[in-house]
Amino acid sequence: METPDFSSYSLLIAEDNEQNYRFFELALKATGLKLMRASTGTEAISMCQQHHFDLVLMDAMMPELTGFEATKKIKAAFPALPVIMLTAYATPSSIREAVSAGCNDYMAKPITKTILFSYIHKWLIGTSAS
Repeated sequence: METPDFSSYSLLIAEDNEQNYRFFELALKATGLKLMRASTGTEAISMCQQHHFDLVLMDAMMPELTGFEATKKIKAAFPALPVIMLTAYATPSSIREAVSAGCNDYMAKPITKTILFSYIHKWLIGTSAS
C-alpha cells in the first residue's frame, strides 16, 4: 500500500483512549498529516475554535460531552468542517445519530490503516484512495 502525502493538511483526532490514539498517530506519521488530539468532547470544541483543521475524527463515546454532542457544537460554528464519527457500534441507530449530529461520515472500529487512508483521502482530496 502506497503512503499518501497529506502534509498540507491538519487533522484533529478526538479520542480519549490512549491506545486508539497511538494507532492513528503511528498509522498517519509517514503521511505528513499535522495531528492534534483532544481527549474530551469539550476539548475538541475548544481546539476547533483555536486552530484550523481540515478534518476531524470524532470518537462517539467521549468524556464530558459525547462525540455526538461535540459534533453538533463544532458543526454549528464550522459547518464546512468535515467530521467523521468513529464508533465501535455501527448500528443503524448510531449511524442515524451521527448523521443528525452533523457528521459527514462514520468509520466502524476496528479501523485498519487502509480504511483510515481511504476515508481521509476521500474527505481531504475528494476521491477514494483505491
